[in-house]
Amino acid sequence: MEVYNNQLFDIKYSELLDFFQKHFESSISSIQYELGDKTVGMPGICGEYALPTISILFHNMPQKTIALFARRQKNSSESKQAHHYAYLSELGIPIPKMYGTKVDSNGREILILEYAKEIRDEKAFFAEEKNIRDFIDLSAKFSCLTPPLEYLGLIGRDMGNKSDTRDWKTWMPWSVHVIEKIWNLASTNQLNKDLKELCSFCEVKIDLQKNAIGLMQKIYSYELGVVHSDFCPNNMVILPQENKLGLIDFEDIILDVKHYDLARYLGAPKSMFKWDEQLRNDYIDFFIDKKENYCGIRLNHSKLKKELFHIWYTRAVNMWEWLPHEYGGPSYDYIISGQNIKERCNNIYLLLKTLVDSGKNLELIETI
Repeated sequence: MEVYNNQLFDIKYSELLDFFQKHFESSISSIQYELGDKTVGMPGICGEYALPTISILFHNMPQKTIALFARRQKNSSESKQAHHYAYLSELGIPIPKMYGTKVDSNGREILILEYAKEIRDEKAFFAEEKNIRDFIDLSAKFSCLTPPLEYLGLIGRDMGNKSDTRDWKTWMPWSVHVIEKIWNLASTNQLNKDLKELCSFCEVKIDLQKNAIGLMQKIYSYELGVVHSDFCPNNMVILPQENKLGLIDFEDIILDVKHYDLARYLGAPKSMFKWDEQLRNDYIDFFIDKKENYCGIRLNHSKLKKELFHIWYTRAVNMWEWLPHEYGGPSYDYIISGQNIKERCNNIYLLLKTLVDSGKNLELIETI
């Protein structure tokens, strides 16, 4: 077999054969995988790092399907993920089995994982009630992590090596700056008409900016824990053996407010709530029950509901990711925010309107 080459890595057939033979008693007859022409698609494992699946054929046992997974590293000094898979597996978090790692000729870490079916469509996934509850169940289990100090140290090391790790002390003042930028762009007709009208009120801008600063005190009052940071269906798979939801993509794990992952969904105001609003309280109770089951902690419903809203608002008030790329926002490859300036402007308007309408429920102490 030839070397598989794309912009991410290269591994020789002989290296794979020797590596996999150590993991299986039966002798391997062949290893098959599909060559690509610099395409980035990863069957079985979600994300923009997609690499080919590999079929291992044996002489006297059923074939195995493996997935290669690599972070799109610019150089070999960037953070790795193997330690997350190792520790989280030991701590009982459902994740794909990791057979090991290899380093390619560019020094990039390649994870060799069991194949797991990816979740491609978040809307379709959440259309089934069972999936929503499995999602909340997994969030409860993850929030109950009590990692050893060694693992916490590795998370701290990774956070320290990144230039873009979220830090609320800078995130919230940055929010003030982004809000100011949106108002300036709207006033000079660089956004849409709805935003120009909404941003014509200076007092609205000041209220949002005050909320951003006021939330700094609130956010630091909540319990800390290990946070995935991108806890969503696109970073989940269906594990083949147990046929249950598993978690992947741990490059953004940090120490932060413990319920940050869940707040993205259960903390959103009614206008941006992804599920059935009438079931919100049931979902919160379900999370509370699951958390008590996993770590013996019984949370208060009303306090948790308010905490989730505060965390959601704190995350949402920094609207940088929604800015059109022309004005400093992320590239349009980041399709979640919108694939063009029109979509981004519509999304900013909807989010701004929600932040303004729900801001009165924050109950913050004015700090400036």
